[in-house]
Amino acid sequence: MSLLDALVKHLSSLQSRGDAYYPAGLFPSQRLKTELGYRREDSNIFFTAITVFALQEIRARLSPESQQCVDTITTQAAATYPLYQNKDGLATYNFYQTQPSRHFPNGILMHRTRHFKLPDDVDDTVMIYLITPRTPEENQWLKAKLRAHANTIKGWAETGPQTFRKKKIYSTWFGENMPIDFDTSTLSNVMLWVFRQQLPLDGFDEDVLEFIDYSIRSGEYLKNPLELSAYYATTPLIMYHVGRLLAEVPVLPDCRERLIQDMKAYQCRTFMDQIMLATTLLRLGETVPELIPADWSLKTLIEKSRNHYFSIAPLLNYYPQTRWLASWKLSHINWECPAHSLALVAEYLALQSGV
Repeated sequence: MSLLDALVKHLSSLQSRGDAYYPAGLFPSQRLKTELGYRREDSNIFFTAITVFALQEIRARLSPESQQCVDTITTQAAATYPLYQNKDGLATYNFYQTQPSRHFPNGILMHRTRHFKLPDDVDDTVMIYLITPRTPEENQWLKAKLRAHANTIKGWAETGPQTFRKKKIYSTWFGENMPIDFDTSTLSNVMLWVFRQQLPLDGFDEDVLEFIDYSIRSGEYLKNPLELSAYYATTPLIMYHVGRLLAEVPVLPDCRERLIQDMKAYQCRTFMDQIMLATTLLRLGETVPELIPADWSLKTLIEKSRNHYFSIAPLLNYYPQTRWLASWKLSHINWECPAHSLALVAEYLALQSGV
């Protein structure tokens, strides 16, 4: 069995069979702040959706046995999506279960108050749309929903680059009370969905693409990633998301070239950052050094992929009085999902193999 096949098989074993923390079909993840000794099991839909997406993206490159494994993972995961659907039955999705709300589960404080209850969000919604079949009417409905909650329509952004606070850019949230904010990684996922569904581009999409272009070509994402992508907030994560869009969509050619140059020059601090950048460069048609020696075992990959934080919550970013402290890393909650980290490694192995 190849290392890639062993990795996919192991991913299947990580999917919950149903327990006190996770519904059957979900991939376990944790929210944590290691500096404070804080670690909680976190039954969200986000990491399951993006893990399924990553596996679907490489399915054609896998062996028949691994393809069947991916299909089984996909089917089992799909059974959990209704748990995270809008509480009123609309076709948007929440990070946490909605009926009843199970926000920030297994904690001491935040789940006890509605103050920390999250509205449905754009990232979870478009990722689930990307991995489940939708009718043209459903896609058009979501596009209208995005516009209705965008900047200049729902309200005005008070964060992000000043130049874009009067642009028609989709917000991260669908809720009534959450502030409008932009996240270039999330917006890259939105535009990936827009282009895959061949939805007509409008003024909102044009402003979003301008924001993504600015994020990279200004170099701001290298200096201040939190300002441009508050929920991912590292340069490698922004590179990964923007690169995934630009590898598939023939837009922003100057942005693409600048991103490639930056990735080739970037000094990664972790193995997982190396994996994400190498995968992105491969998507963009570049060659990369071999990162996984032939003698590495599955156990080695599991060890190397640990402690990879793919998403954050910048808690102080939501309130004007504390926004100046938002970059204080001790105020960020981090999320880790062992299965998704290994899915990222599987992406690299599949693309590097050239199959």
